[in-house]
Amino acid sequence: MAMRKLLSLIFLFSLLSASFAVSTAPADQDAYLAASSVDLVQILAPPPAPDSAAGKADLQAVLDAQWNRTPAGIKSAQADVEVSVFRFADVIGPGFDAKELPFTTIFFDRIREAESPAVKAAKQYFNRPRPYAADARIHPVVPEPPDASYPGGHSTFAYTAAIILANMLPEKAAAIFDRASVYAHNRVVGGVHYPSDIEAGRICGSVIDNVLLHDANFMVDYKKARTEVRHAVGLQ
Repeated sequence: MAMRKLLSLIFLFSLLSASFAVSTAPADQDAYLAASSVDLVQILAPPPAPDSAAGKADLQAVLDAQWNRTPAGIKSAQADVEVSVFRFADVIGPGFDAKELPFTTIFFDRIREAESPAVKAAKQYFNRPRPYAADARIHPVVPEPPDASYPGGHSTFAYTAAIILANMLPEKAAAIFDRASVYAHNRVVGGVHYPSDIEAGRICGSVIDNVLLHDANFMVDYKKARTEVRHAVGLQ
């Protein structure tokens, strides 16, 4: 009798585990973006030439950011090296935590995976050297990425995530977009991007989200993540 009860409990636990796994996995396992759905090379203007007035102003802005760095600013830039939607927790609230949001964690990880090929293709096409490679006066305080500078990958993710979060949480939209601006600008503070890289990333994020938010399959997962996020932060 005891063995029969034990087996029943094991079976019940297996069912519950399987149910949880299903509930926290996106319904559609295909990529959120088809390879041909976003061509950033066709959308972005080229970065300013180094010897142009705009190019010189871009470089000067990086130097100014470096000269004006504070210990707090350096700490912020170093913390924002992490590419994670949970960098927005400081403006969304303590409930916005990966431990409380299993589906949302997977959801935004898949968004990052989806946007990466389009950003990588644009970086390879424009092939802009990083600021520290262009001018020896620039000394980064964050790890030096091995790829090209334009468009900014961190800033693309910052704005892709911000637009989706602001749609989920319109009550916090202004704070979310302000945080995205800091997140992106910290790459200039860190010495690894120009301001024009950041602006290009903002454009990339907007274009990518315009495709995602009009895709029926994506919206199935978006609605699940939205429900989970709003519940976690105490908004119904």
